[in-house]
Amino acid sequence: MFLFVVNSIKGISLKDIKIKKEDNSKLDLKMFSRINFESENENPKKNEDKIYIIRNKLVKYFLNKKTIILLIAVLFLITYLTSFEIGGIYLILITMTYTFLIYYPQIKEKNSYTDLNQELPYALRHMSIELKSGKGLHDTMLTIKNSDYGSLSKEFTRVLEEIKFGKQTEESLQEMSHRVNSEGLNRTIHQIIGTLRVGGNLANSLDIIAKDISFETQIKLKEYSQKLNSFILIYTFIAILAPVIILIMLMAGSTVMGDVISGNLLILIYSLFFPLVIMLMGIFIKKLEPKI
Repeated sequence: MFLFVVNSIKGISLKDIKIKKEDNSKLDLKMFSRINFESENENPKKNEDKIYIIRNKLVKYFLNKKTIILLIAVLFLITYLTSFEIGGIYLILITMTYTFLIYYPQIKEKNSYTDLNQELPYALRHMSIELKSGKGLHDTMLTIKNSDYGSLSKEFTRVLEEIKFGKQTEESLQEMSHRVNSEGLNRTIHQIIGTLRVGGNLANSLDIIAKDISFETQIKLKEYSQKLNSFILIYTFIAILAPVIILIMLMAGSTVMGDVISGNLLILIYSLFFPLVIMLMGIFIKKLEPKI
């Protein structure tokens, strides 16, 4: 994670941070083009999210050059007046804050499609039944749009709107495939496009794809449960046994050699290091979770 943050910061230039005089609420965010940083006006629908609203208000202050200099000065002041450990805690908190501000749009965008893979098999079966009944592809897509399939219905709504205003069906579907990171949806779109070009029984193909996605989901769940069993032992050791063992060893060592480590460092280990390791393990386990 540290190398990922450092690699992203390399593309940031403070010279590109500008607050326009005519409208202080607007911020020039060209420097974040490499990491898909979005300004408030680029996606107004996201402003409905309270966290996104708060983040937009904080961005123009935290990315100000004066604010960055002030935070660095406070870091040196805290380190000088208190201790290096307290300064380290302050630095970690500031780093986490800036990471959240920069990467929240990407996190939000990825999480907005978490329900798509869950709804996809049911939507494909729905489309298969509609096509077998004699409806056309556009009428079937309209049915999916009006049904409650979460983000999948929203994507079909966007596709139908693009087709309505003159874009070709194949082009609009390909753009949806590039926009949404879903293997099952990509297979579905390629099958639909292939059928539109050369013909074929699309209803049976969608039904087969739905069965394949359901089977793959079951396999992924079994693999995830097996991996999770091995992580239970590691998590138990780090979260429960390691803190107790280290504390007992420090108490035994202090009776013979005196203070082995300083009190501030001990507080830092138990208040920050162990919770941080546990949190990182939780994030890692969450990453291993199959996207279904």
